Amino acid sequence: MDKLTYGKLLEEFVLFAQEDENIRAVLIVGSRARKEMPADKWSDLDLVIFANNPQSLLVDEKWLLKIAKVHITFLENTAVGGGTERRVLFEEGLDVDFAIFSVSSLSVLERKSEVIRVLSKGVRVLIDKDSLTTSILQKSKDENNIDPGLEAAEVNNLINDFWYHAVLASKKIRRGELLDGKSICDSYMKNLLILLVKTQTKLKKGADFDTWHGFRFLKNGQILTLFKHL
Repeated sequence: MDKLTYGKLLEEFVLFAQEDENIRAVLIVGSRARKEMPADKWSDLDLVIFANNPQSLLVDEKWLLKIAKVHITFLENTAVGGGTERRVLFEEGLDVDFAIFSVSSLSVLERKSEVIRVLSKGVRVLIDKDSLTTSILQKSKDENNIDPGLEAAEVNNLINDFWYHAVLASKKIRRGELLDGKSICDSYMKNLLILLVKTQTKLKKGADFDTWHGFRFLKNGQILTLFKHL
């Protein structure tokens, strides 16, 4: 049997989805739909499914076996959109995220700026049986969908918030509450730091500069530069 690839996996998925009346539209998002910062050999495959009954795909795992052999699968919240996704590790270590929404949620999703920003970074239509995604895709092409960034007062508040928690973490560590202190550094302070790095980057390069989501493509030099100004 030939080695499973993302291309072959997509072919199997399309065959399944075309025959499944529940699935009405499927989009490819993320690195495998982007021209800027495209997929590399470590990239996963991100699919957004719109179904009449999304719960049947979220609750029942058996449909995955129609695509390929499954090693691991579990549910978690989507990064944007307030939905649920089924994450799957197929054979050969192929990593696929199936973000599954109801058809009726499309009108809500296209009003969410964070959703539109994700689509504006790159999206490919894999299946659209009823031309459901026309409106949301058109909005994703709107050049005005720019993250507005933070106001000066918000930045000042973040800086003080960061240093307050630096002192708090130090107290926790000195008291011997190592896990508590480490947790403050590794989660709360880290998220504040990343937000400040993104804000500084936009101030330097313009409000329309894409700072991506989470920690994607963040360079260590940006963090060191920020600390010199805090």
